[in-house]
Amino acid sequence: MPPENEEVFFEEGEDPAQAEESSVKEKLNQCKLYRLLLEKHAELINEKERRTIGEIKILVNKDDLTIQAILSDLKPQEYAFPKDYLASAEKAISFVQNKISYVEPEINLNYWLSPKEIFSSKVGDDEDLAVFLCSLLFALGDEKASVIISELDSLRTHAFVATEFKGKFYALDPSQKHSFADFSGTKEEALQKYDFKGSKIKKFLYKFNNTIYEQFI
Repeated sequence: MPPENEEVFFEEGEDPAQAEESSVKEKLNQCKLYRLLLEKHAELINEKERRTIGEIKILVNKDDLTIQAILSDLKPQEYAFPKDYLASAEKAISFVQNKISYVEPEINLNYWLSPKEIFSSKVGDDEDLAVFLCSLLFALGDEKASVIISELDSLRTHAFVATEFKGKFYALDPSQKHSFADFSGTKEEALQKYDFKGSKIKKFLYKFNNTIYEQFI
């Protein structure tokens, strides 16, 4: 099918099924070309997208205008932390899970999308979504929220958000559908409950937010 909201125009006398098939083939060929170009220039892109530790930390940005605009619809007008935090945080993760699609890139590219780019395109990889959610939580006053880059027992890396609130540890993964409290409890309990596509966490590689960066390897 053609992309959503994109019209396919038919020539007079043209078979609609054939026209639609031709449109799909054209889109697939375009994707093949874009992939070829990305693979060809991957080294240049990776070099351009390289970030210092300081630049990685400020990716979690509570003052970003996109983040603030989204939160204005998710939190009560007289929002106060910690009283209103949990209800608003639940809305925040639900928003990211339902409004932004997780995409697993097949090309080995290192890149970081801005909140505006993520929200306008409605797509992102696991790191993009984790940074986006962490920014929302940070803007709600949760300075313990951090992006965790982990290694799973499948040997792939995966990003999610971790925080602690009122003595409870929460693992929050906007790349998959789950409630705010599904992966919660003590830190050990929460991480034992957590999995991504059947894979458990093997170890943390590093974590960061706007104020800290901690490496575990």
